[in-house]
Amino acid sequence: MAQEPSGSFAIVGIQMPNSPIYLNFGLEVEPVVRARIDYAFRVFAAIYNYSVVSDPARAEICCTYGRQETRPCMEREFRIPARYRPRPASEEMPVLEKRRFAGEDVFSAHGVDERTGEPDWLGEIFEWLSASLELSIRERDAEGRIPFSATVFERQGISPFKPHVGILMAWMENSLQGNRVVETLQKAKSPISGVDHAVVCSHDIDYYYTHKAAAMKRLGKNLLISIASYRSPSFFLSNLEMATGLLRGKATGDYVPRMVEAIESLGFQSTIFAVAGGIHRRDPNYRVDQIGEHLRDAAGRGFGVGVHASYDSLTRPGTVKSEKAALGKILQQQPMGTRQHWLRFGEHKKLYREISEAGFTYDSSLGFSETCGFRNGASFAFPPYDFEKERPCSFLEIPLVVMDGSLLQASRAKKKAPQTLVDQILGESRRLGWGGVSVLWHNPMEPIQVPEEINKIFWSSARRQKENNESWMSAEEFIKSSLSRYHRAGLLKEIHADA
Repeated sequence: MAQEPSGSFAIVGIQMPNSPIYLNFGLEVEPVVRARIDYAFRVFAAIYNYSVVSDPARAEICCTYGRQETRPCMEREFRIPARYRPRPASEEMPVLEKRRFAGEDVFSAHGVDERTGEPDWLGEIFEWLSASLELSIRERDAEGRIPFSATVFERQGISPFKPHVGILMAWMENSLQGNRVVETLQKAKSPISGVDHAVVCSHDIDYYYTHKAAAMKRLGKNLLISIASYRSPSFFLSNLEMATGLLRGKATGDYVPRMVEAIESLGFQSTIFAVAGGIHRRDPNYRVDQIGEHLRDAAGRGFGVGVHASYDSLTRPGTVKSEKAALGKILQQQPMGTRQHWLRFGEHKKLYREISEAGFTYDSSLGFSETCGFRNGASFAFPPYDFEKERPCSFLEIPLVVMDGSLLQASRAKKKAPQTLVDQILGESRRLGWGGVSVLWHNPMEPIQVPEEINKIFWSSARRQKENNESWMSAEEFIKSSLSRYHRAGLLKEIHADA
């Protein structure tokens, strides 16, 4: 086992060439394990800019998973401990083992190799990205979602503010580059010229001004929320002031045109998700045709417009696809992506099935409703894994790491300033990789969703892009800028940059 240095630990950034890399399996590795490990390998390759090849003769690096090689390696060989074993979905989530590497806690479900002290990086990456650690959870909250209290984070005291897959990948890259003695975490380099880190900025339209009575009802509800839930004097006073303005004729909640202009003034575009159907009482108050002009104008100015799939869309097969068609008719172009309203889904396989059948290019529903952080341990976008077909999904998941309402809850639970939490989460993403994570502020123009102090964090964080050599952008722009990485790794071949 490599000795841990007594001094500080290094995190270094290197510019990787687009090296051809090959994954060689031992004869004893069963087909289902091969499919899952191959998936994890390709996601790693996409993030670290390797080109995956099918012929070892074309590879500069040959990774071997297992003991008995199926094909001999001609070039430099890198052995990965083959410790992953599939579990039935009904089996309780394993207790993760913790060890330290480069000053970081690293968690593994399959232990470490007795000789080298190294984990099965690919097996552990698969556990996180595939959401295998959530498959056995039967608890659901009042909205039918997996509650945070039932996740590995809460049950085993693991921080959701750390990108655990990013740490595993950075360790693997360090060893792949021949640094098995010195403990460093290798930072992945961005595919976007001149940009070190990409943040996908988004807004879910959960309320919009349609008429005075509906607006007054919403503001009245907010006054109760300010006392019973938020316990925020500023939220109470802001909504009282907006109610007064509403009585004087101000269209409170008619915010998209002003938001588009304000974001443009900072030099970027974001993605707006609108509900295009829905009959549940928790669906928004508007019909999509009532805000169609605003959505078309935003799309014409380079903003993305996606489907905010309605509250019970996953309980009625085909609904997500029909809502995509409805929004496409309004936009006069097909939307590329989706996010579940209330982040509502109980089973990953149902979510993935509906997204795939609707033909979306991306989704951004994998986040927490009660806190912030990296739900799948990923500080990057990735195609989810389809257990039903034992292969990667044909769409890209853009993890939701910060949401305005959950930021408020996390701040109170952790007794940390909300700006500190945002800086910590985005800082962790910047530290090891090039991003592809999403932030969500429903309505950053008015304190209708959250108190004004939470909205201010959106603008202060967005203004610091240059300071962090970071670019905030729409999901659509992110995909066009980064898709070639996934293609070279053999992923998302069905998606084209001009989709």
